[in-house]
Amino acid sequence: MDAQGMDEARRCLARGGHVHLMGVGGVGVAGLAHLLIGRGCRVSGCDLELNRCAQSVAAAGGRILAGHDPSHLVPPPDWLICSAAVPADHPEAAAARAAGIPVSRRGEALAAFSAETPCVAVCGTHGKTTTTAMLVQMFRHAGLDPSFAIGAEVDALGGVAAVGASPWLVVEADESDGTLALYTPEVAVVTNVDLDHLEHFRDLAEFHGVFETLVRRARRVVCYGRDDPAATRIAGGAGHAIGFGLDRPADVRGLRRRPEGIGQTFEVELFGRPIGRVRLPAPGAHNARNALGALAAAVACGLDPATAMAALEGFRAARRRLEIRVQRPDLRVVSDYAHHPAEIRALLDAVREGLAPSGLWMAFQPHRYTRTRALLREFPPAFQGVERLWLAPVYAASEPPLPGGSSKDLLEEFHRQGHRGVRLAADLEDLWVRLLEERRPGDLILLVGAGDIDRLADRAAAEWG
Repeated sequence: MDAQGMDEARRCLARGGHVHLMGVGGVGVAGLAHLLIGRGCRVSGCDLELNRCAQSVAAAGGRILAGHDPSHLVPPPDWLICSAAVPADHPEAAAARAAGIPVSRRGEALAAFSAETPCVAVCGTHGKTTTTAMLVQMFRHAGLDPSFAIGAEVDALGGVAAVGASPWLVVEADESDGTLALYTPEVAVVTNVDLDHLEHFRDLAEFHGVFETLVRRARRVVCYGRDDPAATRIAGGAGHAIGFGLDRPADVRGLRRRPEGIGQTFEVELFGRPIGRVRLPAPGAHNARNALGALAAAVACGLDPATAMAALEGFRAARRRLEIRVQRPDLRVVSDYAHHPAEIRALLDAVREGLAPSGLWMAFQPHRYTRTRALLREFPPAFQGVERLWLAPVYAASEPPLPGGSSKDLLEEFHRQGHRGVRLAADLEDLWVRLLEERRPGDLILLVGAGDIDRLADRAAAEWG
């Protein structure tokens, strides 16, 4: 990913015409498709699974094709955009290059959007989806209509992306493939920086480097998580920085946080001045920090702080963020996207705080062999206090199996650290059978991971909801 690829993406975006997208079933590529349709491009796309995201693109006017094949390039499009999951030598992408069709990665294309309009880029290892969703809802509450692209489906916003009437573009900027360093936003938000994505980055220094580059490229303001040491080191020294947080002195600070049912309240100080109390219908300290990050960005964009805070009272989260799929007196099923140890800890804290389970049955699907191996020792402590835990096989996300990175390796690490109430399912069907056999009246069932474990949540909602 370099400046040359970014320049080509900007030229293609300016030219418009027919754009073909490989991996249109992914939320990131589907979001791009909606943005391109919104600006008048003719869009086609393909994927191995024509899921809800792909269907939403079809409903918006895109032509959707099953599978991946060079025949999709007849007649030839003006531009091909590929998901990060598509290998560079894939036959369809290779055929495009051979035919002289420009080929861009998803991150390059979205960064090209950010270069041509006032943009807020929300990034960080954890919390960027929720923070982005909060900020877009703040804009709308203020009577503005920003364009946006979010890495999850947000029903309250109508999907993963849209073109709005306001000149502002709010994007969830993904660091996973390094293209974060290509953005040139007016406002950057760095929620936190926790080592991840070792399938792409060689080491911590290289991982931190993309965030450092974004901070330098932000034109107006950088908002950063003051409670996070790495985000503070990377962004706190910028001359145009706004810190937000709960635990340390910050420019946008939350104080006297108090849980209230499946939500919370906290007071806010803006540059040392009390400005009111927030009522947020989402539990957990991490969600309070997300709200403060969104508020910091709203202030940086010129929104009235009181209006932005009021928007949080009606906040509706993205799918798979502590999403209650079954709610009965004798049973609750929650689906969540957490896949990093820090996210699992935050999820369990929020569950205990907001849902007060009497019995907790948890299933976790690790995501990527590289992440599982790199963070193997960090996973077991994150599940502290979970008595019944089943592990599903790793969701590969196009990776080949990696020694030391399987669910069996993770199970052995749990045992080495003294966690005995952990078992391994053969597959998702086996996990469903275990769930049926072992659930008890009053249980709260957590189905957790960034892969396809949500299929079990769909099944539970259909059969038990």
